[in-house]
Amino acid sequence: MPVQLLDLLACPACAGTIERTSALEIACTSCGRTSTATEGFIDMIQEAGKPDPAAPTTAQKLMESKAFVRLYEVAMRPFFARLFAGFGSHVPSYAEEFQVYNDWLKLDEERTGAWLDLSCGAGYFTDRLAGAVPNATVVGLDISVAMLKKALHETVGRPNVELVRGDVRGLPFRDEVFDGVSNPGSLHLYADPQSAYREVFRLLKPGGVYTASTFALNDYPTSKLGVKLTGIRRTDLSTLPEELEKAGFVNYRLVKFGSAFVFAVTKP
Repeated sequence: MPVQLLDLLACPACAGTIERTSALEIACTSCGRTSTATEGFIDMIQEAGKPDPAAPTTAQKLMESKAFVRLYEVAMRPFFARLFAGFGSHVPSYAEEFQVYNDWLKLDEERTGAWLDLSCGAGYFTDRLAGAVPNATVVGLDISVAMLKKALHETVGRPNVELVRGDVRGLPFRDEVFDGVSNPGSLHLYADPQSAYREVFRLLKPGGVYTASTFALNDYPTSKLGVKLTGIRRTDLSTLPEELEKAGFVNYRLVKFGSAFVFAVTKP
């Protein structure tokens, strides 16, 4: 039997148990915090009846633009990948990138359980992940309402997909509930990636794999310009293994595509 979403969720305020109180609302059994379950996803950021918190960065504000979201998978993501990785670098296609995740997450071997597509964006990788493990529960989480609405359309026909609005700074899930976490093309949007590593470590079951892609520090003028325009951050590959080890991970591995890269680590 597939894992139920309510068995994965935890209150982002107090880590309490979540229960459904109506068709359109869920609540924490400890502190009483309520969240809405409308528009095809559960919103674990905006509390029912309260204003929606503003997007914290320029890049994340872009993610709420309907025009940007409409063009994200076909134009925006490939363009920004080349901008930050360096024009002329081999940036992998979506299929090539997913194959790396597929291999490191061992999706051909694992067919059940619960899997998280962290910062799922418009849902392309959520859909691919759900297709690879059709008997498992796949959760796509993003902070952007516009992206989640696009992901809802992207994953139509995938009954094993659940969508959640949440913040990587305090992921609304219980400890050790996910078999694997995929985090494609998003680390550069996080103000505190070390905090994200600790959160992912908390969510993973022992033996679970965390895989992610982002951009390394480089001297390309286009990359520096992109940083100024969007406020994103790039990763220092010389310190990344140590940062992941401090979070508790082992078995660091890396594949590079110019200054873009994918890494994976395991929770012992």
